[in-house]
Formats: sequence, structure tokens, C-alpha cells
Amino acid sequence: MKPRRWTQIKVQIPAYRQDLLAGQLAALGFSGFLQEDTALSGFIETGQWNRDLRDRLEYCLRQFREQFPNLRLRYSTNTVRLQNWNRAWERSITIVEAAPGIIVKPSWKRLRAGDKGKIVLHIDPKMSFGTGHHESTRLCLKLLREYVRPGMTVLDFGSGTGILAIASVKLGARRAVAVDNDDWTIPNIKENLRRNRVQSNVRIVLGEARNVPALKYDLIVANVDLPTIGRVHSTLARKLRTGGLMIVSGLLTTDLVPLHKLLKHSGISPLDIIEENEWSAMALVRT
Repeated sequence: MKPRRWTQIKVQIPAYRQDLLAGQLAALGFSGFLQEDTALSGFIETGQWNRDLRDRLEYCLRQFREQFPNLRLRYSTNTVRLQNWNRAWERSITIVEAAPGIIVKPSWKRLRAGDKGKIVLHIDPKMSFGTGHHESTRLCLKLLREYVRPGMTVLDFGSGTGILAIASVKLGARRAVAVDNDDWTIPNIKENLRRNRVQSNVRIVLGEARNVPALKYDLIVANVDLPTIGRVHSTLARKLRTGGLMIVSGLLTTDLVPLHKLLKHSGISPLDIIEENEWSAMALVRT
């Protein structure tokens, strides 16, 4: 049997916008990604690359340009074998100090001498998002380091790789619940929980905000986007104990004004805002 061949779509885009675009390409059916300094590649079996998918890709890029008009987003195509891009992708994922004293390490990298004494999050991203390479994840980790207290119960909504649930436990939380609505994230979360030896402290739930277990959480973290926060913030806020905290990220700095309007009558009030490049995260408290 001949090896399967894959079509590589390479989009010229700066690194700080790549994770956002990768999420949209994943929704189109691309099943792997390779990040470089100035380009993002997505891969799909060559038999699935057709005129309809090309049209949907170009529509996606037009929409992206409208949101970020300074980006040109030129793309090119190439045919490759699976093994070529998979090995290259693994080489592209490095150890990251995502927050002071917190590093994110894929399983195929060795710890460095200077990492001794730091909290190590062993994360293999597979097809999920949340590796510590993106600003929104780093901002969440910084706020978790600031606000997680021993014995807390934490909800990680939109969990992806499970990185924020894992970090919460390693920072002292007694238990965490990781919720995601994409079934392909679940095996990745399970694998990462085992690798970090926290599987007994983290419950995994496949579903939406309505499926979140009925507990009173001390802290909820949601690294999603503004439209999703708009849909779920009221539901999540009701699951916070009085005085409980919510951390929201996946936000551009331009999202902060509409977010404040959303939260006006929600019973949760801003406590802290941090930013990195054009991304923001906010800590809120239930009053």
C-alpha cells in the first residue's frame, strides 16, 4: 500500500495570530499544524482537498483579513507525506516558561538545567489547543499562579489539552473539572493527566456549559473567546460560590469594552486585567 499523501496549506501569518487561525482551520477539517516564525501550515489528506474546501478556506481567510486588516495572509499549497510534517511539527514545539516558575514541556523534550525547582506541565498538544506558546494561555497561567489557593475546586471550561486544570492542581487546588465540547480533545486530556500524575484530581466532562457538574466552584477559568464568554458567563457565574473567582481569556484588548458591558448585570465584577501584545485576560469576583 502506498503511503497516504497530504496537502499542506501554508499561510503567511505572524506567530502571535497563528493559534487563532489554527482553530478556524481545524473547523474546516485540517488535522495537523506546523508553526514557524512567520507561517502556519495546516494539513489534510490530498483526497479531501478539492474546490469546495479551497473556497471555504479562502472565505475563512477573507473573514480573518476583515478582522485584522493589517494581515495579507497569502497561502501556498504543497503535497507531502505524513511522516515529514509530523516530525517537523514535533521539532517545532519547544519548552516554554509560560508564567514565572511554570514551564510547559512536551514529552519528547528533556528538562533543562535551569528548570530545576519550577512547576513542570507535561503537555503534548496533539490536535488540542493550549501549549503555553500562545499569549492567552500564558495570561491564564499567570492569573492562576496569582489566585489559586490550596484546597480550591476549579472548573476549566474549554479545556483543550487540559493544561489549565493540570496547572490548577499543581498550584494547590484539591480538584478540578475539565470541560470541552470537542470529543477529540478527551483522549488528549486523559493522556496529559496521566503524564502529570493528576488523573485522580481532575474529572473530565464532554459537553457545554449546561453540562458542567453542579458544584460550587472556588475558581472558574475559561480560555475561549468573546462570543463564547457572552453565551456562557451567566451560567458559569451561577456555579461560583460567593467571593469566587472567574478568569476569562482568549480576548483581544479591543474586546475589553464590550466585555465590560456584558458583565454589567452578571453579578461578577472585574478584579484584575493583564495583557500581552494584543491579548488580554481578566480576573473577576462574584459579589
